[in-house]
Amino acid sequence: MIVLPFLALCCGFTVPVKTYLFKAAVLLPFDDSRLFSMSRIEPAVALAVHNLRKKKTMLHRHHISVHYEDTKCDISHGINKAIELYMRHEVHVFFGPVCDFAAAPVARQARFWNLPVISGGAMARDFSLYKDGTYSHLTRVGPVNFESLSDFFDRVLNHFGWNRLKLLYQSNGQDKYVTGFCHLATEALHYGLEDLNPNMDQDYFRLDGAKDLDEIIKHEVGLSYSGC
Repeated sequence: MIVLPFLALCCGFTVPVKTYLFKAAVLLPFDDSRLFSMSRIEPAVALAVHNLRKKKTMLHRHHISVHYEDTKCDISHGINKAIELYMRHEVHVFFGPVCDFAAAPVARQARFWNLPVISGGAMARDFSLYKDGTYSHLTRVGPVNFESLSDFFDRVLNHFGWNRLKLLYQSNGQDKYVTGFCHLATEALHYGLEDLNPNMDQDYFRLDGAKDLDEIIKHEVGLSYSGC
């Protein structure tokens, strides 16, 4: 068993290496109004593949194919494309989805396929809470997640000695960039702070359909949640 490595190292013999086709599937919205649209991410993927082929990495002798599919940032389109790719044996790893509602069903299913999912999004709190089970094959590489947002606010509140909090938000706020962004951020902040500081006086109010913000601030915030 040690003859071939010895010959290769000491005698200059070339040991044949079997080449493989490594199949990557990139699941992203094609809509350029989205924060992580395909046209924004594709150049980075192309550069990564170029560097892997050029440099002496473990993959430089192998072939790499990249398949792009449109998730539409939707809960059903992303998983549908993932199933199609899996059934056609066209994927070894998923990059994306990024939008939380698209990422969740793909990440849940991927553990049964034993395929990794790498996402720059998937910011919701549940992805952290159920990392060891439901989302065991998901790796998040994005700049932020909503679980860390709770830690940040908890430190700010403790620093100033504040123990009352009112969250005002729109459930569809920033949906044009990432579906459910403000809803998921507020949910994570509310329950995260509740876990970190159960004694905090905390409330929230949805601004959906609000017209007179001055009156809302006066009644929902007032002197109870503000001061000087």
